[in-house]
Amino acid sequence: MAVTRVALHSKAFPGKYLRMDGQGVVKFIGSGGGTVNTQTFIGTFETFTLERHSDGTVSFRSTVFNDVYLRLDGSKVKQGDKLPDGGGVVNCQFGSLTAEKFKIVQKKPANPNQYAGIVGIESNEFPGRFLRVNGAKDQVNVQGSMGSFEEWEILVVG
Repeated sequence: MAVTRVALHSKAFPGKYLRMDGQGVVKFIGSGGGTVNTQTFIGTFETFTLERHSDGTVSFRSTVFNDVYLRLDGSKVKQGDKLPDGGGVVNCQFGSLTAEKFKIVQKKPANPNQYAGIVGIESNEFPGRFLRVNGAKDQVNVQGSMGSFEEWEILVVG
């Protein structure tokens, strides 16, 4: 399995990076645990090992907390929803099973001859549900469609 160290940068909120605090997540917890929010810099809680799986999905593993992964539960968000404040739950999980696997969806650039480098991070378990950030509220959750708050840049940091 190929791995790369990355940070997730919000396109809608240029000064915000995804932050994952997996303290206390030392075994599998059905509903997940820990805290996922945003930070204004790239530190240790803001870096992940991007793990690529043979089925085309990826997982984001903490570089600080042993075997702790980004988790998205979109079970209460319908595909196609455009919820004003988002919904669902984004937190941490010990191990990468189903809610910890994602598809990277490339946003089509305005000019077909350019590469924008902007992606959506779609849940593999809940198709059509995307990782969402509201940097003004320091909130990370789920949206049922890909709009501006669901646009990310995956930065290779080492």
